[in-house]
Amino acid sequence: MPCTSDSDAAAPVRAAILLPAGRSRVWQERAALALAGLPGVQCRVVRVRAAPREHDAQWRRWAAAHPELQELRVDDESDAAALADAAGAWDAAGVWDAVIDLADVADPAPWRARSRFGVWQPLDAQGLHLAAPYAGHASIVSGRGGELSLVRDGAMALETMRYYADPDYPRALGRAYLGLLYLLAAGLLELVHGGEPAAAAFVAQAPRSRWRRLVAGLRGRWRSQLRRWRGQWLSESWMIGVVDAPIEQTLQGRFAERIRWLGGRDALQYRADPFGLPGQDRLLYCETYDYRDGVGRLERLRLDADGAVAQADPAGPQRPGHVSYPYVFEHAGQTYAIPETAQRRCCELYEIDAHGRWRFVATLLDDVAAADASLFAWEGRFWLAYTDLSWGAFDNLCLSYADDLRGPWRRHARHPVKLDHRSSRPAGTPFVHDGALYRPAQDCTGGYGQAVALNRVRLCTPQRYREEVVTHCRPDPRGRNPHGLHTVSAWGARTLVDGKRYVFNLHELGRKLRRRYGAAAQTVGV
Repeated sequence: MPCTSDSDAAAPVRAAILLPAGRSRVWQERAALALAGLPGVQCRVVRVRAAPREHDAQWRRWAAAHPELQELRVDDESDAAALADAAGAWDAAGVWDAVIDLADVADPAPWRARSRFGVWQPLDAQGLHLAAPYAGHASIVSGRGGELSLVRDGAMALETMRYYADPDYPRALGRAYLGLLYLLAAGLLELVHGGEPAAAAFVAQAPRSRWRRLVAGLRGRWRSQLRRWRGQWLSESWMIGVVDAPIEQTLQGRFAERIRWLGGRDALQYRADPFGLPGQDRLLYCETYDYRDGVGRLERLRLDADGAVAQADPAGPQRPGHVSYPYVFEHAGQTYAIPETAQRRCCELYEIDAHGRWRFVATLLDDVAAADASLFAWEGRFWLAYTDLSWGAFDNLCLSYADDLRGPWRRHARHPVKLDHRSSRPAGTPFVHDGALYRPAQDCTGGYGQAVALNRVRLCTPQRYREEVVTHCRPDPRGRNPHGLHTVSAWGARTLVDGKRYVFNLHELGRKLRRRYGAAAQTVGV
């Protein structure tokens, strides 16, 4: 348990962690250990009798094969003994700030009277406790991804995570246990920083009949197989488009029908991630992806009077490896760019001069695989929103902030600030409309880059962050690029976008087959 002194500015948050007596799972013990290391939090483990559970043969086989489901022997205590010990644990009233039930106690009511902010339990969309067999099973096998909420007193959701998950349920459990740490830390840090966790009504979904579960599972496996088939045999073909309206118009819907697509498809490459040069109505930067080597590079495009691409030149830092998402912005009369160099585990700031030359300015983030970093200014600070690929490809949002553009940059107290594959990974330019801050993010519900979710930011401080999805920009199913849309960037009175269609491309297919053959050859020792 971390030590705190009497001289601390604020009293530590005190949390009781309920763990099963007799036998405990590895994931439960690891969660309690992780919480004990949170700054400003004092934790006390209380062993209780968990609700009785029936485990069928299938669940026992999964538990035997999954490391975090392994059971550990612990000292036994009764509920009565635990309550008696709790009565004088920290103060005369025996009241904690929060009681975290990781054991799934049969009756949490006695604990509610001993907690200022109630009893917190990790529940899935159907209201099953994470300790119950098949928690999260319904949503995972249906192909919608996993969902887990930190629920207070069975009625209010304090935090919710939604993560992309293959319908293979045992494999998805590890992601749920990792996300549990995020949920618990986020809730406790809200208390540490002086705020009561925001809460929304939690209404558990009605359990499905066995027949409907079977149908949903078959549908989920079919969707998964379709995604796998697309990845093996088809290629993403992205295309840049222009909308003759400012970026605020994305909030009004039917945006995709107004896109003018630039040029046609190329068998050797595609273009995506467009960002216009401020003050210029014909110059923009983008990623150009080469199917033959699978590497993205930056280009500067010049449009002619009719809006077609008249010239394309290499641009950006001439560094090895994949480079994409050239986030271009203006500050204090100068033009800057932050290209994505996640493959090199760094995030760098460049200045672009009047001749289009890029000059290195500063390293904003080091030893971080930051994807699609997007900068914005809000309430006197610079903010950098990005997805940390060490957490996942597209289901997390991370923030860093600084008082000066060049830094030093500090990581948000909550890292990541959000876990949701439907609205986390940045997707273009944050903008202010009617005094509110909006942040575009990728909706990857069924796969990468399906649509753009527009989030309204409710709270953004170094310790706390809240946002909510208000609308979506979805591709036109009857248009030239019906399968995805994952960038909307401001370009003065216009907006740049990109869209995708799945195509059959021999160049990339050949590269994929060579890679697969090489991996198979290594496996058999060839």
